[in-house]
Amino acid sequence: MLETPIAHHAPSSALPARLADHILAELIQRGAGPGAFLPSEGELVNRFQVSRPVIREAIKQLEGRGLVEVINGRGARVRPLGEQQLRAYFTHAIALQRLPFRELMEARKPIEIQSARLAAQRRTPDQLDAMQDIVRRMRRNIGNADVYVDLDHDLHALIADASGNLIIAHLVRSLRGALNDLTHETLYRRRNRQQLERVHALHESIVTEIGYRNPDGAGHAMDVHFSEALSFLIQRQEGGMARAARSP
Repeated sequence: MLETPIAHHAPSSALPARLADHILAELIQRGAGPGAFLPSEGELVNRFQVSRPVIREAIKQLEGRGLVEVINGRGARVRPLGEQQLRAYFTHAIALQRLPFRELMEARKPIEIQSARLAAQRRTPDQLDAMQDIVRRMRRNIGNADVYVDLDHDLHALIADASGNLIIAHLVRSLRGALNDLTHETLYRRRNRQQLERVHALHESIVTEIGYRNPDGAGHAMDVHFSEALSFLIQRQEGGMARAARSP
């Protein structure tokens, strides 16, 4: 156990952060899994020789990092892995850091390609049935951007789940969740019917190759899908810049 008092090793303003790191290290050391409770406030006070307010602030910092959740009357416990924290990070990057939409799409592309490749190898019959059902519903709603975008989100999430890789599943959901409004406006509402038909044909191709258990084919279809989306996005951005330059 990490029982070293820390009160004399850091300025008071840094104590909560330092203590939070110590608590996290202890959780890792003892292999605490999701749902495991942290020691009580009293135990932590005695172990680290700090005051209760410092303990509470340290727990608050761990909660802010999305690592623990505080249950009233029961204490703090380890949170299960989820995409909420990642989604918050990517949303922050877009909204506050002004990270270009294009950069997140470029980061998302290789993840989605690997997702499709793994799904082709690992998908279950039920997962394939669900993908095929979503693609059929997408076909019926190809002219309804609101419905189509939601179904597109569901399809990519299902492919990520079928990859059998939890990290990929969380990354795909969090990136797509942060990009959802931008995807809706830029990649669907601004396309004509012919362009939307092309997008849908690629979705169908991805699912078909996953159905054939063809990782190369599924990865290639996803690669083309994202390459064309990025190309369309860049054209729209450059066109907008050109119009702005011509404006008085």
